[in-house]
Amino acid sequence: MRESDNSLNDLPTPEASTISPQDSSEKGEDSPKRKKTIKTVLKIVKLLVFLLIVAWIARQLQKSWTEIVQYKWSPQYGWLTLSALLYLLAFLPSASFWFLSLRWLGQKPNYWLAIKSFYFSQLGKYIPGKAMVVLIRSDMISGPNVRAGIAAVSVFYETLTMMGSGAFIAALIVLCCFREHWFFSCLALGVALVSLIPLTPPVFIKILQILRIGKNDPHVQESLKRLKFSCLIKGFFLMTILWLFFGLSLWSAILGLGLTPQPLLIALPRYISVVALAMTLGFAVPISPGGLGIREAVLSALLIPYFTLILAEPSNADWIVSPEATSTIVSLVQRITSILAEIGFVALVFLGSTVSKCFANKRDDALRQ
Repeated sequence: MRESDNSLNDLPTPEASTISPQDSSEKGEDSPKRKKTIKTVLKIVKLLVFLLIVAWIARQLQKSWTEIVQYKWSPQYGWLTLSALLYLLAFLPSASFWFLSLRWLGQKPNYWLAIKSFYFSQLGKYIPGKAMVVLIRSDMISGPNVRAGIAAVSVFYETLTMMGSGAFIAALIVLCCFREHWFFSCLALGVALVSLIPLTPPVFIKILQILRIGKNDPHVQESLKRLKFSCLIKGFFLMTILWLFFGLSLWSAILGLGLTPQPLLIALPRYISVVALAMTLGFAVPISPGGLGIREAVLSALLIPYFTLILAEPSNADWIVSPEATSTIVSLVQRITSILAEIGFVALVFLGSTVSKCFANKRDDALRQ
C-alpha cells in the first residue's frame, strides 16, 4: 500500500499494517518450498533432455550398424576398442586447455570437475545447433569458484581453438603432402582463416561484444582482459596432441577392419589431416548434429585414394570390398566407436559417482552411530 502526502485516506490503517506471526511464518516457509520445487523441475528437465539425447544417439547407432552389416568384413574388436580409447584420450588436451582457459579468465575450477563437465557435454553436440554443449558444460562447472557467464565464454574460446587448429593443421598437411585434394585444401584454409582470426584476443573480445555475450556482466568484461596471445600458443600446442590422437584412432579403426595399412609413420600425416578436416567441416555446419553426414562424407572422399592404394597390396588380397565401400565402412565404424566411447565414459563416471556417494553416506551414518 502506497503512502500519499495529499490524502489521509491513503494512509495504512492499523488493521492493514498489522502482520500476524502466523502469516509471517507461512511466507517464510513458502520460499524454501518454491526453491525446492524449482530445483525438482530443473532436474526433471535435465533428465528428459539427457534421455532424448541418448534416444537419438541410439537411433543413429542402429542406422549406422544397419548400413555396415550390408558389407562382408571381419571386425577386430581389440583394435576397435583401442580406437575408442584413443578417441577418448584425444579430448583430454582440449579439456585441459578449457580448464586453463578458466584459470586465465580468473576462475578457480576443480580440474576433475572440469574434465567431467567437458566429457559429459560432448553428448550435447548431437543436438542440432550445438548450443547444448555450452549449456551442459557451463551448468556443470559453475559454482562458488566459477561464474556461469565466464564458463560459457571459455567454452567458445576452447571450441574455436580446437577447430581453428584442426583446420590449419589439415590445410598445411594436405597442401604439403596431398595437393591433388585442392578442393578440400581450399575448404580447410577457409575454415582456418574463419576460425583463427576470431581467436586473437582483441578480435575475440570484439566478437563477444557484438554478440552481446556477457555484456551486462562486469566480471566477464574484466576477465576477458586477461587473455593473451600466449594463451593461444599454448592452446595450439595442446590441440596438436589432440589431432595426433585422433589420427591414431583412425589408424586403429582401419586395423579393426582386418586390413593391413601403410606403416604408421608414413600414413599418420594422412590420418591426422583426414580426421581434422572431417571434424572441422562437420563442426562448421551448425544444423548437423555432431557433424553427422558431413564428417562421414569428407572421410569417405579423402580415404578412397588411400584404400585404392593399400587394397592393391598382397597383404590385403582377401579383402573383397571396393575402395569406395571400404571408406564408407571406416567412416561408419569411426562414428559408432566414438559414440559408444562417449556414452561408455559418461555411464562409468555416473555409476562411479553414484557408488561413491552411497559409500560416503553409509560411512557418515556409521560415524553418527
